[in-house]
Amino acid sequence: MHILKQLALLSLATIFAPTAVSSRCTFGDECWPEDISWQAFNATVGGHLIRSLPSAAVCHQGPFHNIQACNSTEQNWDNSFWRTNQSGAYTALLWETGEYGQCYLDDIDKPCDQGRVPYYSVNAHNVQDIQASVKFARERDLYLVIKNTGHDHLGRSSGKGSFAIWTHNLKGIDWHESFVPEGAGVGTSGIPAVTIQPGEQWLDVYRAAAEKSVIVVGGSARTVGAAGGYVLGGGHSPFAHYHGLAADNVLEMTIVSADGTHRTINNHTDSDYFWALRGGGGSSWGVVTSVTYKTHPIPQSFIFGLVQINSTSNDTFKRVAKESLQLIPKITQAGFTGYADIEGGFSALFVQPNGTVENFNRTFAPLESLADVPGVSALITSFPGSWNMYLDDFLHDPNIATNIQDASRLLTADVLENKTDELVEFILENGGGFNWIGHANNDERDNTAVHEIWKKSHGVFSASVDWADSASAAEKHQKRELLVHLSNRLTDIVGEDGGTYVNEANPYEPNWQQVFWGDKYQRLLSIKRRVDPTNLFVCNRCVGTNIVLQP
Repeated sequence: MHILKQLALLSLATIFAPTAVSSRCTFGDECWPEDISWQAFNATVGGHLIRSLPSAAVCHQGPFHNIQACNSTEQNWDNSFWRTNQSGAYTALLWETGEYGQCYLDDIDKPCDQGRVPYYSVNAHNVQDIQASVKFARERDLYLVIKNTGHDHLGRSSGKGSFAIWTHNLKGIDWHESFVPEGAGVGTSGIPAVTIQPGEQWLDVYRAAAEKSVIVVGGSARTVGAAGGYVLGGGHSPFAHYHGLAADNVLEMTIVSADGTHRTINNHTDSDYFWALRGGGGSSWGVVTSVTYKTHPIPQSFIFGLVQINSTSNDTFKRVAKESLQLIPKITQAGFTGYADIEGGFSALFVQPNGTVENFNRTFAPLESLADVPGVSALITSFPGSWNMYLDDFLHDPNIATNIQDASRLLTADVLENKTDELVEFILENGGGFNWIGHANNDERDNTAVHEIWKKSHGVFSASVDWADSASAAEKHQKRELLVHLSNRLTDIVGEDGGTYVNEANPYEPNWQQVFWGDKYQRLLSIKRRVDPTNLFVCNRCVGTNIVLQP
């Protein structure tokens, strides 16, 4: 719809409740720019200003109802590729609806609430669009958020009444045989690398890399952006055992900073800023316009392993869970990464680049004896595969169009081996599983803002809450309070010095500074005050933030 027609509908949009969540200017506030200001701004970004709506808005009665668009929405509701292509759609529905709003496919006779979806977004087509948007937000003190694909466990890419920069359509992949960062000394040797723009998603990057016979260290979700919040939060990967986290592989970034300048950031141009970008969390440091990663030779083969151990009673479950958890450090040290569910047994899928069946059998042999326990059934098997098989069959986008939220902790060998009984009791009461099992290469850890606990960690353990779309506000609040309780319980088990993976954390984490960054937080805060002195980039539980969502 043309922007002028959209602006004309402002008077009809009283159904969108304008409640501010920060001290910055939001839709509905007296300081919110007038229509004429938005029209003038739209001209500076090439007409790329759009009215962002929750994904189901076109199905609800009101000014945005559209039968054809609604049919497409219904057909693609849980399609992650479709969702990432919508400026107002998020992979988790709760970050569209907000705490008390509603805009779902059921109950479409009711008005659609704007919820946490930004009121306006700039569909950025180039760096200049981003610079103009940052300048506009800074001059008018707008609540600014950054959105790429909408994969964000902490709700940082949405915000009630906000103005958004949407980077999803900034595409481009450039390969380098010998990359030398800007500002490096004369004679610096180049290395193989790739420069990726923020709109590129991991599946597309992997396929492009395969044509070059290389890999880029990235995640296992197909539609996550390869140059945005994922890498800013550290970025675990199936290749982390050998090559480290995604942040460890970054050679350089370009970013539009809070003053609107397009900067090249690396160890030579601004080492502190670069350190902060490598793990300091998404949406709080500027708008990333590209990331340059090291590339690595493509593995010649893969070993895939399936472990399915079922139990029929609490007593047999305790034994299955205990022995499985205690073996995880040995599994990860052997080079395997994977994902696991630990409810009623141990169900896991593992992968090892350049692995062998013999190594799998030797590593997982201690679990085979569980098959002899009465009330336990076990399937432990492996098979060889290829990179193409991994791309086609093992990449996945979990929990699309749900309201699932996690409380998580990184588990060390000490916790897995010596506090297993406490973990098992926690799982019996609350369920749980591993969002990722692995031990990352930590050669670069001191050069990144990623939590120190990664040096000792063997996986990201989490417990979840969920609610139906029709859940009442009271039920949602109760579930969010439960999530805080789960975080506190996990702290009791792993200790006050424990931490988690920022990208898969509890959005209501009580002691978030410690849990997300540990002793590195104070350095991050100092850098934040230098590079963003007016705190333009604010978001939930971000460094230096004034936004801390409450359950």
